[in-house]
Amino acid sequence: TFITLKVLAMALDFFAGCVGGVAGVIVGHPLDTVKVHLQTQDLHNPKYRGTVHCLRSIISKEGIRGVYRGVTSPLLGVAGINAIVFGVYGNVQRKLSNPDSLASHALAGGTAGLFQSFICSPMELAKSRLQVGDPISKGPLECLMRIYTNEGFRGVFRGGGLTIGREVPSFAIYFFTYEMLTKTDSNMPVSTWGMLLAGGLAGVASWTVTYPIDMIKSRIQVDEVHRLPGLLEKKPYGAVAFPACLGGLTPTIIRAFPVNAVIFTVVAWTMRILTEEELSGTVKETELILEKYADVVCTLKVSEKSPT
Repeated sequence: TFITLKVLAMALDFFAGCVGGVAGVIVGHPLDTVKVHLQTQDLHNPKYRGTVHCLRSIISKEGIRGVYRGVTSPLLGVAGINAIVFGVYGNVQRKLSNPDSLASHALAGGTAGLFQSFICSPMELAKSRLQVGDPISKGPLECLMRIYTNEGFRGVFRGGGLTIGREVPSFAIYFFTYEMLTKTDSNMPVSTWGMLLAGGLAGVASWTVTYPIDMIKSRIQVDEVHRLPGLLEKKPYGAVAFPACLGGLTPTIIRAFPVNAVIFTVVAWTMRILTEEELSGTVKETELILEKYADVVCTLKVSEKSPT
């Protein structure tokens, strides 16, 4: 029963992360599309004046379908990504010597970020190229296959190092902030409004700190198709003016709050519902069956030993 409970608890972390991730993509993909367009436009002669102008331009030209361009890639990958994030985070955090400390939450979050980077990097590569209008590929899988054909395995993981450099500190800050904002001395569960607020602020904090890395990563991943001027003009990335690394920050921050508010709340409620109702009920039923089975076995043994 104990082993069954541990396995179910581990599976629950992965399942809840999967459900929360899908919800987050549906809510936040339009602003993610705007972010990528602003990040990858010509810095010397920008096409868009800002977030609202970019969003209006895409919708007027392509309709709602335009802001959801490339959504297949994150939908296909986000289930696995969030399952890894919350699964690795939950299991690492529980195994640390002081699992309830904020340091443990940060360490577990950073570990989760490292593991999911290897899936996130090629997924974001395909998503970004499709969002800015890859003229050849019709979908994420075709895009990645074409990249592999032209650039090899290394091309599929273009920007992978920067993805790791973004995800490890990002998820450490992410889970640290959420736990810090929801940590109380009482055993009362966090309210839905509390989860929404803490999740939103955790997302904003993690993106604000790591955004310059994401900016450079996006331009490196898209540059192979569009040969972007400005940021990549034969100069080290460290020499780029800092304001240039903040293009698209506004839609990212606007998107970060509702997306991560939804993700944390959906994950928390999924775990709460399944744990309190389904998981505990299943374990109790299993215990009752095992107890009855043990009673029957003991009775049979006693009857066999009794003289006839």
